[in-house]
Amino acid sequence: MRGTKGNGIGIDRRSLLTLAGSAGLAGALSLPRPAAAEDVTLSIWTGYPELVPYYQAVAAAYAQAKPGVKCTVFSTTLREHEQKLSAAVPTGTGPDIFDVGFNISINFIGAGLIAPNSSEIDQYLRGGAWSKTVIDSFVQGDQSYGLPLLLSTAALYYNKAMFKEAQIANPPSTFGEMMDDAQKLVKIDASGKMTRSGMSLRLSGQGSGIAEKFRFILEPAGGSLIVKTPSGKYHQNYDNDAGRAALQYYIDAVQKNKVDDPKVQHDADAFVAGNTAMLFREAWVIGEIQAKNPSLDYGTTVIPSWTQGGPTKMLLQPWGIYVNGKSANQAAAWDFLKFLTNPENMLQLTTMTGWVAARQDVDWKPLLQKIPQFEVFVSPPKSVEFYVEPVLPPWDEIETRLADQLPAAYVDPALKDDPAKVAELVHKWATQTDDLLKEADLYGTD
Repeated sequence: MRGTKGNGIGIDRRSLLTLAGSAGLAGALSLPRPAAAEDVTLSIWTGYPELVPYYQAVAAAYAQAKPGVKCTVFSTTLREHEQKLSAAVPTGTGPDIFDVGFNISINFIGAGLIAPNSSEIDQYLRGGAWSKTVIDSFVQGDQSYGLPLLLSTAALYYNKAMFKEAQIANPPSTFGEMMDDAQKLVKIDASGKMTRSGMSLRLSGQGSGIAEKFRFILEPAGGSLIVKTPSGKYHQNYDNDAGRAALQYYIDAVQKNKVDDPKVQHDADAFVAGNTAMLFREAWVIGEIQAKNPSLDYGTTVIPSWTQGGPTKMLLQPWGIYVNGKSANQAAAWDFLKFLTNPENMLQLTTMTGWVAARQDVDWKPLLQKIPQFEVFVSPPKSVEFYVEPVLPPWDEIETRLADQLPAAYVDPALKDDPAKVAELVHKWATQTDDLLKEADLYGTD
């Protein structure tokens, strides 16, 4: 997700259960008496400031039909948003409505701070507006929680003008081609300083987002951080050729082929400013380009396959919106969320923010006529294989612990030409992943 997904704070289920207990949640929600229907103010919290105008626009439209309902919207950075929610929701001082990722919602659900959907909302969720893949991410056991708001899936952004200058006809179809192209696209000045990267990889940062971006390469290479067994348990799946190849790709990009450098500008800022030729990122970057550099000549396409003819794999992250289990305005909040997530407002979400709406029944033609770069996000090729994040309490910690170690490995000169040391390091990380699964009683190989 944007910025970090990414700067998750890893509030665990045990901590939230303790907070919930101290707040008087003895296994069930104790709801305050609801406010009068004609005098309701719904508070909405988000970790994405670019969603604020969208929420405000939908709230204004909603108020025309129901003038007694008003909305206030509060936003901050994603990391601060997760911290504030984790502190406020258990004590009953949080918002009526909030959007959040599974790394937080799964723990709120476990602590009883998000109630299961009513039969009406559950039917709405399962009524055909959302795909089964998306719905499954909002189901725990036989109950559903919250509603899908937007989808986060990354694609390859490439600068067409730079490709033309380097006489590269098409975007890369394999990771090998991507490395070769990057070597033609990178710019180094007379002093040896990189002035334009050939590709912008996630080399540093905070939180689990570094590991999430590592998976952009790991998954196409044939691995994954964890894999589910037939018995329903999990174990690591990157202490193998795929894991070693993915790490080597980063090391080669930085140290051997020198197509990226921790010292240069990175991520969306670099692509929007024309300081990198290629970038893996979500659809919201299109909104940044529209706002900051609308003349940029660029294209978007699927993430490359690992080998020619191999599968194309892309991450799919549904982002949810929830009603606080302790809200005094539950009925009004759910009615507003049904309005917020109707097809017209979902189109407005993508048009206004660049984030892709989660509904599958949105008519994207008006948007694609104006901004064709959205197509790979809203109507990807049927050959694309999407992988989703497991909805598990220890998942954020698994990613975060790996993310803490990746940046140093990318620049470690001892790893440059030593496959044995690369293998040793990957084995160490994978053992740590299995240990975290064991601590959560989720480890198994059968």
